[in-house]
Amino acid sequence: MEENIRVIQYLGSKLKLLDEIKEEIDRVTVNKGIVVDLFAGTGVVASCLARDYKVIANDIQAYSSLITTVLINNLHTDVTYEELASSQSYIKNKNSLENLFRDILVYESTVLSNEDYEKLALLCESNVFYNGKNIDKKKQKEISMMFGKSLELFSEEKIEYFRQNKDIYALFSLYYSNSYFSVEQCIEIDSLRKAIDDLSDEKLQSSDDKKVLLVCLLHAVSECVSSVGKNFAQPIKVIDGKGKIKKFAITRCMRDRKMSINEAFKSMWNEINSERKTREETNEVLKLDAAKFIDEVDLSKVETFYLDPPYTIDHYSRFYHVLETLVAYDYPELEEKTFHGKKYLMNGRYRNDRVQSNYCIPSKGKNEFSLLIKKIAEKRKNIVLSYSDSDDDKDTRKRVVSKDELLEILSENYPVVEQKNISHKYRKLSSKDSNRKEYEDSELLFVCHF
Repeated sequence: MEENIRVIQYLGSKLKLLDEIKEEIDRVTVNKGIVVDLFAGTGVVASCLARDYKVIANDIQAYSSLITTVLINNLHTDVTYEELASSQSYIKNKNSLENLFRDILVYESTVLSNEDYEKLALLCESNVFYNGKNIDKKKQKEISMMFGKSLELFSEEKIEYFRQNKDIYALFSLYYSNSYFSVEQCIEIDSLRKAIDDLSDEKLQSSDDKKVLLVCLLHAVSECVSSVGKNFAQPIKVIDGKGKIKKFAITRCMRDRKMSINEAFKSMWNEINSERKTREETNEVLKLDAAKFIDEVDLSKVETFYLDPPYTIDHYSRFYHVLETLVAYDYPELEEKTFHGKKYLMNGRYRNDRVQSNYCIPSKGKNEFSLLIKKIAEKRKNIVLSYSDSDDDKDTRKRVVSKDELLEILSENYPVVEQKNISHKYRKLSSKDSNRKEYEDSELLFVCHF
């Protein structure tokens, strides 16, 4: 597992910058003390650092903590996909869901096998999910023909039933089918999730097995999702403002709907289990607010902090809420918005309790940064901080804290603040076709020490 593993496709991933980041951390961590990765994301930096240091990784999101735990401690499992798929829990759950969603499954199967783009677009635009609140009443007859008895499942009463009754796992089938995934993919995800939970009670030797299997499922969900950029901000929009099918979008959606959850699951399982080397140190992973981490964690043996916080108004919880729900599996209430005096569920199917970071709020961001840097400096710990400046020419998001403001904050707290520029390629996040183009960008590393 010494190769760098990318579990999910992640905004601002530092996978291509690991050598430069580690070089600066090596330079200031002269006593080989503990290194903290305070905003761990997908754990790629923490995992790289854990080869040479004891690492404490932290992130407020549960999916992040799970992925990072598996990566930095080189966890593995002997439980295979085949064992999960042959378990009674998986078989019973899958059979139950296939029976409940029989009508729409038959319709969807015909659409996909015939590559019927018009009917796929109808499915995508049907807005049949969660409690059915967004269903267009003008299309009720057409939707009823597609879904048949399956339509009765999308109600508050059914959600509450499944929330309370754990015999059948149906969350993804109710919340995310016909948008991010096909119904068939959702049934597979739900059934694997059920099998992992039940095996953890019956056969798994330790919680490590469950963690690895969940990470494999997170990877499969990330690979197979039908969205721009393979995140969960919005499902692919296949109809334009004039009601016409968008050729590129519908072609990609068809491709995504046919992707195999189990193949993606097995691919990650093979990566994780290819090398079973144990770490000399047991690394820690915490799930705390960054400021709370500084106040509550013993930092006496910590020498350096690596910081890669969010810098734009885009809350990461918006892009990865589906992964958070996959880990929690809690049938959350979904966010609503008011339009023309009427409440609608948001197209992204966001949890109504998703994390809202002060770093992403213009009125709070600068103060939040100032307090964090001040707290770390008072502990007399080094900082290596990643920053990518906004660029109007490339239409990137404006930063909540500008480079100049950040430099001012760092300089107020550290006698030595160095700046290093690193050029790399990235893909711009956009709903336009231009999101497929690669751009040159300059990532900045600020190195602060005493």
